Amino acid sequence: MASTGTLFLIFAVTFIREGNAQNTFVNVNCKENVGQYGQQSLLECIVQTTSEASDIQIRVVTWRRQGADKPALVFHDGRIDPKSSFTFAEPSWNNKNMNVSVLIPNTRVADNGRYTCMVMTNSGDGKGEVNLKVTAKYSEPIISSIPEKITPGSNGELTCETHGGYPKGDIRWFVNDNTDWTKSSKMEVKGAQDGLLHLSSKLPLLHGSIFSKYTCIVYNATGGKEAEAVFIPDPEVEGYASLHHIKQYRKHEHTAVCRVSGENVTLECSFTESPNSNDELIGMYLYHNAKTQEEVLYYHSSPGPEKISPRIRYAKRVEKQGSLKNHTITISNLTVEDSGIYRCVYKKNVQSEDIRNVYILAVSEVALCSITEKKPDGSEECLPLVLIIGVACVVSIMVTMIFIWLIVPKVKQWTSRRRIRNVPQQSNEYVYEIMTKNGLCPLGASD
Repeated sequence: MASTGTLFLIFAVTFIREGNAQNTFVNVNCKENVGQYGQQSLLECIVQTTSEASDIQIRVVTWRRQGADKPALVFHDGRIDPKSSFTFAEPSWNNKNMNVSVLIPNTRVADNGRYTCMVMTNSGDGKGEVNLKVTAKYSEPIISSIPEKITPGSNGELTCETHGGYPKGDIRWFVNDNTDWTKSSKMEVKGAQDGLLHLSSKLPLLHGSIFSKYTCIVYNATGGKEAEAVFIPDPEVEGYASLHHIKQYRKHEHTAVCRVSGENVTLECSFTESPNSNDELIGMYLYHNAKTQEEVLYYHSSPGPEKISPRIRYAKRVEKQGSLKNHTITISNLTVEDSGIYRCVYKKNVQSEDIRNVYILAVSEVALCSITEKKPDGSEECLPLVLIIGVACVVSIMVTMIFIWLIVPKVKQWTSRRRIRNVPQQSNEYVYEIMTKNGLCPLGASD
């Protein structure tokens, strides 16, 4: 009998609660929000009442994510359940504070979803819903290739990878400047234990491709660009990879130099000040740019006398002659790895830099330049290997044509004469005998 009364009481309370919910003076208004992975996120809801309600006190607040086994925050009996994983956004919150917004202290992918906020007051109940969209930025992409060294026109495959992002983004490929080549690629998505995603896109390279630049761009779920990486195939002549970066130094005059491994190269660095400049130089850096940038040396004038400080890879391989504002630097025992762009960068202070001389150095295992041309200023410049080959081909063709025009007719004439000499000669008596048998008489014969 007692159990029946208890059930009836629960039913009555529930019925009354439902009736109050339909005729409530309380509304819960919520705003959508975006949360950043690993940061605090705000779920914002405000309790609003009608003018008829007065002296409202909140008795129960419950926050729950749809699909979750237990609520994320529970307030009842004047206190917050210690098992709650969320906290009120206002530290000094009390039951008369109508701002029931909560904070997620360390946002995870698992916190993504739709939340329901249930509020019970002494003037009625209300419910609001808010959607939290968790996002995470993808890492800088990395491009790898199979085989490791790819030359223009050869078969291969490029793989662009990025990780740590959410929700699912996209990887797109562009060739040369802005031609979209994504249709030729295939992307794969993998999830980690923390819910973050790993994107991988493979782009096959077919034989005969003439593209000199491949760009991999990562886009987030809303289509915004997040990061990119660039891959430049190695040219067929080893050591020319850095020449593709010459565009960024196009505004500077540059000098191209060809060398063979083991040889030396001399670079001239000079600084000409404007007439109104009184700034003193503190030093000069010589940089080498290939796939990455590295320092060759630092030429400084203070404190003490002027001197150079070469870096480890160039130790005992560099020599300088002249002063800071006008000097030459000789690099000896060149290797293929020394190919690239060299820049003389002068410093007036820590933040300023002035590029004055740019050189493009190509070092090969074999001679790329076999002929040099004198310039008006007395310097030598390499003639391109293609030009040399072209000239050699033209000369070969001319020699062949001269041979055909002059020698072949002589050979034909000599062959014809030899055939005539080899024809057998018949005697007169033999001819007379044949004519007699045929009833013919030679001229002048008697009857």
